[in-house]
Amino acid sequence: MSKRKKGPWYAIYRQVQPALDAYEGKDSINLLIQQLAAEHSYEPKVLSRMIRAGRFLDRLVGPLSPEDVRGGYAHVEYIQRLHELAPEEAQSLVGMAISKKVTLEALQSIIDKYADRIAQSDAGKRSKARSLVFEHERNAVMALTNCGTAFFGIEEGEIIHVERSDVLGQFFIIKDRHGQDNTAIFCRLGDTSRKAIKAAAELLKLAKTARSYFDKVWFVFPESSELVHELAFLSNEEKLFRSWLHLSTLISDGETFTLREVTSLRHALSRVLEDGADPFAWSGHYLNELKTPIHDSLVKRTYTFTVLHNEFTTKLITDMPTDSFKEFLDEVTTVDSAHDNGYVSFIKQSRTL
Repeated sequence: MSKRKKGPWYAIYRQVQPALDAYEGKDSINLLIQQLAAEHSYEPKVLSRMIRAGRFLDRLVGPLSPEDVRGGYAHVEYIQRLHELAPEEAQSLVGMAISKKVTLEALQSIIDKYADRIAQSDAGKRSKARSLVFEHERNAVMALTNCGTAFFGIEEGEIIHVERSDVLGQFFIIKDRHGQDNTAIFCRLGDTSRKAIKAAAELLKLAKTARSYFDKVWFVFPESSELVHELAFLSNEEKLFRSWLHLSTLISDGETFTLREVTSLRHALSRVLEDGADPFAWSGHYLNELKTPIHDSLVKRTYTFTVLHNEFTTKLITDMPTDSFKEFLDEVTTVDSAHDNGYVSFIKQSRTL
């Protein structure tokens, strides 16, 4: 509980403001507030609320004279909450709040009204998004049923709908006639709240994870998807497009759906020639006092391998770094390797072949 008040809250805020502005961070800000609170006979938590309310009020309407602020700091706190929901409404009511012409109950009612509107709007957006996802998955199931496993290069197989997987989420598995997990199929709609290229990068990560468990990975997108072209662009940059990573779109066939594989990279070509956008570009600054800006682009690491034969040995020479090469070979390899001048020789003696 606060001690006896020494004046209107805004007047106290203006009195402590010079000390706050002079704060240089040498001591704890909490210690400073405790000292100021003791000087003005307030609990530190109460003074902190006054300071936050005063600073918000100054930002909203500019510094005022203490005589102009007759409403309590709680009135300003309510205006701040309203400002987060409806800035224009808060701006229109701040005069009444500081004049104490509107009650806290009335302000709370207005806050609740706007909070309900936002909640309903968000719920409507989420409901619509879920509806679109459900519709896409339903159409995809129809297309998979119509096309069968033959579309994916497996003449005899079964399609399984995986409803839960902690690693890969919901997806489809194609088992071949031997019962082996051959292909993973992911149905994706796209996220309109993010750039397509960022969403595509996330899907490429998912594909690489799935590749650890399956020979092939497929994605199924809506027919008009922009995301499918961005993923094609990224996967082609890494030489994965139509290697083990395949993309397809739904095709409406009357009252049902089939699939069409994406085989063209025209979008990727136009992206480079026309858009000029480089998804691998980055910008930042050096960690120095000047924070000098820097711009560059991600470059994928590639290594060369050269095979040399002679009468007794076969050498595979590469410019891959030694540590990377060791990891590549694995610690338990029985093959001899030599490291010289930054190059690695992978040697097999002829008599051991």
